[in-house]
Amino acid sequence: MLKKIIVLFLMATSVFAAHQVSVNVNDQEVGGEIRLDMGRMGNSMSNAYIGARFLDGDKNNSKTIVDPDPLMEVSFMVMQPVRGVSGLKLGLGIKGEFTKIDSEGYTAIPLGVEAELKLPLNAPIGFYLNGAFYYAPSALCFKKGDSYTESRIGLDIEPIENARIGVGYRKIDTDLKTRNVTYNDAWYFAMRLDF
Repeated sequence: MLKKIIVLFLMATSVFAAHQVSVNVNDQEVGGEIRLDMGRMGNSMSNAYIGARFLDGDKNNSKTIVDPDPLMEVSFMVMQPVRGVSGLKLGLGIKGEFTKIDSEGYTAIPLGVEAELKLPLNAPIGFYLNGAFYYAPSALCFKKGDSYTESRIGLDIEPIENARIGVGYRKIDTDLKTRNVTYNDAWYFAMRLDF
């Protein structure tokens, strides 16, 4: 429990340097993510982001893990608007994933794609459909890891500028060399702030 409090405290203090902060919860779990926009930090890499994520998974959302440790992540992604398609952004990224699965160390470096579409609705608030898919074959997994697959989809509304709330679904498979493992398979509620 102390580890969780320390990690949440470090994430909370990191908010002051972040350009995007999100929190997602359900009745069993809590997760958080921060992203820093490299272009806004005096770097010439516009639309490039570095980030970190924490997901405190629960065994009730994983039928294959007895005692899941938190999933820690560091990431780098480039995301830009797609020319000719109003409201659509696409991104390519690489992540480092770290956890223990029933006391066995797991590390993976998945590659993936993310997308966000601002729905063309004539409404006073914005609606966004977003999704992501990341994959690491056994060549990009270390320790006891054999593969990593993550898929996410969500729908957000932006009731006020730079603040979103939404609902989403994620499935994260962290397969070991000895067995297939679903780390997380759950719906969640989310809040995101952009600075």
